[in-house]
Amino acid sequence: MEPFIVGIDITSIKDLFGRNREIETLISCAKRKGNAGIIGARRFGKTCLMKSLETYLVNNGSIGAYPLYFDVKTQCGVKKNTPAVYRSMASLLASKMCLDNLLPEGKLKISRRCSLDISCDELDMRVQMEEWNPEYQKQVLFTLANNLEKNNKYLLLLLDEIDYLLLEAFDTPSDFSRIRGAATSPESNLKFWIAGTSTWSAICTSVGSPELNCGLENVTITSISKEDFTSLWQHECSLIEETFLRQQYLDLLSPLFQKTGGVPYYAKFVASHMYTNRKVALPEYDVIRDYLCEIINNRFVSEVERSTMFLLSKGPKNFEETIPDGITSLRSKGLVNSISESTFYLPIGYLEDYLRACSHDKEIVNVDSIEQEELNELVGQIERLRVGVNKRYINVHEVFIPSHEDPIEFGILRKRCYDEASMDAFSGSLYKLYYEGSNNGNNLPDRWSEFANLTRALRHLYNHRECAPSTMSEERLLMIVNNGSRPIYDYEFAKMQVKVLQLCRDELCGMQASTSPSRTNTKTSTTESDSSSVLRGKINGDRNRIFVDNHRPYIIDNKMGFAPNNSPREYDYSEREEVLFELKPETTNPRTGEPISFAINVRPAND
Repeated sequence: MEPFIVGIDITSIKDLFGRNREIETLISCAKRKGNAGIIGARRFGKTCLMKSLETYLVNNGSIGAYPLYFDVKTQCGVKKNTPAVYRSMASLLASKMCLDNLLPEGKLKISRRCSLDISCDELDMRVQMEEWNPEYQKQVLFTLANNLEKNNKYLLLLLDEIDYLLLEAFDTPSDFSRIRGAATSPESNLKFWIAGTSTWSAICTSVGSPELNCGLENVTITSISKEDFTSLWQHECSLIEETFLRQQYLDLLSPLFQKTGGVPYYAKFVASHMYTNRKVALPEYDVIRDYLCEIINNRFVSEVERSTMFLLSKGPKNFEETIPDGITSLRSKGLVNSISESTFYLPIGYLEDYLRACSHDKEIVNVDSIEQEELNELVGQIERLRVGVNKRYINVHEVFIPSHEDPIEFGILRKRCYDEASMDAFSGSLYKLYYEGSNNGNNLPDRWSEFANLTRALRHLYNHRECAPSTMSEERLLMIVNNGSRPIYDYEFAKMQVKVLQLCRDELCGMQASTSPSRTNTKTSTTESDSSSVLRGKINGDRNRIFVDNHRPYIIDNKMGFAPNNSPREYDYSEREEVLFELKPETTNPRTGEPISFAINVRPAND
């Protein structure tokens, strides 16, 4: 067997290292017929824990739990289709019960009109239910749970990816209330365990459905102890055949524990990277950067928690009097450990490295303010272009009819989107300004352009679904604005918002100009990809941005920004003064994936 294999789920509790406390707590919970929440950052081992306990409970029937593991993403894969989620769970459960001889093949009456033909064929049963009333499709799951009672068992739903279930698979988060209601009833024969990146109460509050909250046995998945990590590492290294190489990897135990914080997946992933590339030296944090980004940019991580992590990245912090709430919530997620009752630190060294790198890089540390300024400038360009289009077509008719509500709608466009509600408000304002504002598209040069169709389809993505237009399919819309998938996290909504505004700007540029808009600066013959080209723009008052028409702001580099470098003469730049500048190679905003352009060698245009 090869060492350091990742991506394969562990399905036996004897193969889990350092999880004895969590295993004992959950087994006790199963014996008491309790609901539980398994909390931990991504890749901390929630799935392996659930699947291992599923195997354990199946092999220990005396406990009375009949576990059904269900990963909404992989086993269902639907979006905004509540009945499909319920019938997927039900068909999987019916097939499993039939295979385990807990349910005979044949007709099972669900209601006066509906009977399910039970078999081991999960797909066949799912197809049977597709034409039923949605309420009957939901009812099958609870009917099957009641049938388990005849065998002295209760149904224990092991729901993985609870974030995806509430935000993506169900039509609304409140559609979980049927399961929640049944699981909290004393006489119910159904219970659930969920795996998520935050506490159940925090998730319910964040998705806007606090009525779903209920008492759960919270089990936090943290990094494992040095002793348990040593056992894990020795086991993995024992699989290396070459004696000298095995010893080299064994010698990495302590530094690897510090860098990965004792998270088994991180350790094996980093080791797999080294082993594949035939290197025996710990790589930098960028080898697991995507996983670190998932921790920082998760929708259920608050700004207070982010600020706390940045604070702790500088080293352990002692809080003399009151422990901040950010510390308490991060401890509940396994992201903060304590040295004493009042001193706390980040256990994952790579996370410290990543946060420190962000802190040292001004354009990343100020990413929120930069994003907002970019958003303001983008909407400002659209506002100006809308006026310009009207001037262009003044001899024919006004394309966009002015309204006293326009300033309010432009104000909404400037507000950063972070969830479905804010995206719905944004799309409504865009629809009013672009489509309704052009006499329902009749004044547009091409009322059936792709962007006009997109504007109407976006308006109905999160609201008025019953009126969804045929101008553009949801699949096509999402492919254009978000790589084919619905946004889940706050930064995905923000990225989608910027993409739509860029499309709007480009559409208006095309209407105003005789040819399609180009990224080439109109006052030079060079493009922005050529970092040695001289460009012209206007500086803002605080000397940190340069504005160029029809382009996002250029950010002035804090070290190489002004020319001549190290000159004793300081030039007093005034607001909107014209300047010449050159470009530094583009970098990427780590949260949105959008490029950020930096200006260097800035000097007055008349020099």
